[in-house]
Amino acid sequence: MQQRTVFRVAMLKNGFQPLLNDCKRPIEKGWPQRTVDEAEVLSWDRSALASTGMKVDGDLAVIDVDVTDAGLVEALAGEFGARFPALFELGLVRHAGGPKEAWIVRVDTPFGRLTSRRWYRGGDPDDPAVPKHQVECFGSLRTRQFAVDGPHARNGAGEVVDAYQFAGGASPATTPHAALPVLPQAAFAQACDLFDTIAAAAGLIPVKGSNKGEADLRRFELDADTEIETRDHGTMTVAELERFMRARHGNGATLRCSGSFHDRTRVRTDSHLVNWGRHGLGIWDSMTGTTWHRRERAPSATFAFLEQLRRNPL
Repeated sequence: MQQRTVFRVAMLKNGFQPLLNDCKRPIEKGWPQRTVDEAEVLSWDRSALASTGMKVDGDLAVIDVDVTDAGLVEALAGEFGARFPALFELGLVRHAGGPKEAWIVRVDTPFGRLTSRRWYRGGDPDDPAVPKHQVECFGSLRTRQFAVDGPHARNGAGEVVDAYQFAGGASPATTPHAALPVLPQAAFAQACDLFDTIAAAAGLIPVKGSNKGEADLRRFELDADTEIETRDHGTMTVAELERFMRARHGNGATLRCSGSFHDRTRVRTDSHLVNWGRHGLGIWDSMTGTTWHRRERAPSATFAFLEQLRRNPL
């Protein structure tokens, strides 16, 4: 058995979901919906692909410090570690060559994606060669995986130039999932806020239009008779689901459904979250970050223009 297979089996037994990766990219079709077992992991032993990914699911969460300035990384780690010391005492710190790090922990309330602004030190921000710095936090409500073992990058000759490694030897293969510290969801927003403060104090410039926060993609395409397949209450029309959600609004319970109403292949009835908010019924797609609403609740063209102007003033 190859060493990478030993690593994958160990992380599976520790409660993590391994993925077969080509460097940082998963190659198994449909990996977001799949749950692998030991037999499948052992079958990868014959594969020439040497990298292993880890699915971010359940209560897992990752703070991705996508920052190539070592001083900024150290400053963020110092500030954030002082507020949440359990992160570096019990969490996992993954390196991939250079200063960039990924901090792996658990969260008390799963979320999708939170981000800082993107920053640069000078030059043309549209030039890909100018380094950009950003902190992104990912939870299980947004489809995501992180490579955790094996090659990170290869040169033109196919030679490995960087590999994934963990600080202190603690990795998903040596640390049980249950042993990771649990941080409050608010801590991840604080990590983004802290980095914005540190970057500004260091004289960096925010990339124009790089807004912080969570993705807010909305589609107003649901009709009253659109059928929604819920996990716990069978198939309901949008009108029936609206009455149901309006009656139970505020009781804190979570309702999930499939995405078959917009994609016939999205049949898992736990892939979307049903909620009730300022646009009435909302069905949130955890894979794309899109929220679906009633067609009749779409904002007017004038309102949409004014909102766009507010977010991006001339």
